[in-house]
Amino acid sequence: MKKFAFTMLELVFVIVVIGIMSALVIPRMDRDTRMEAANQVLTHIKYTQHLAMTEDVYDDQLINWFLRRWEIQFYACGGYVIHSDRNMLGGAPARINAALEPQSRKALFIDNLCTMPMPATDYEKVNLAGYYDVNAITFAGCNNVQQLSFDTLGRPYTANTINGVLQQNCDITLSFNNGANEVIRIQPETGYACILDAAGVNCI
Repeated sequence: MKKFAFTMLELVFVIVVIGIMSALVIPRMDRDTRMEAANQVLTHIKYTQHLAMTEDVYDDQLINWFLRRWEIQFYACGGYVIHSDRNMLGGAPARINAALEPQSRKALFIDNLCTMPMPATDYEKVNLAGYYDVNAITFAGCNNVQQLSFDTLGRPYTANTINGVLQQNCDITLSFNNGANEVIRIQPETGYACILDAAGVNCI
């Protein structure tokens, strides 16, 4: 009887240990969509800056050469596109000029109505409204524009013009249907970008 009791105790102990190890090893299944969305936008802002710094688009034969700078543009419908007007289409985003997402090689493009369903050639996560439940994207300190371009030094511009280097912090706020917000800040001159803490003061 004692042997049976010890065996049962050992079995219970093993089950407890397995339970603890499972809790530590198995990844969490719930998603923090707020931080996923904010991290994605932050990554794509940095990606836009990287593309701009690795491609000198200056051409003294073109009056509007600056339209070829790499730019991230946000839409009121809750999506965004990363593009360079390489084909000189007047600065308007076009799928043919969109950057490709490095892993999937899909176009970082959506139209200004966030039309669904998106073509299979486009990266679906740029539709923040449809994928992450974002209901508004607002801007502060960005000269009232919803786009950022970068020059070959990585400096941010609040519009795709020759002039217009960012002079103050540009805060992009992602608002979600559950009432939560995440703020991404782009600093002037350097173009350093980060997600702000809950107080909206410091980078995290």
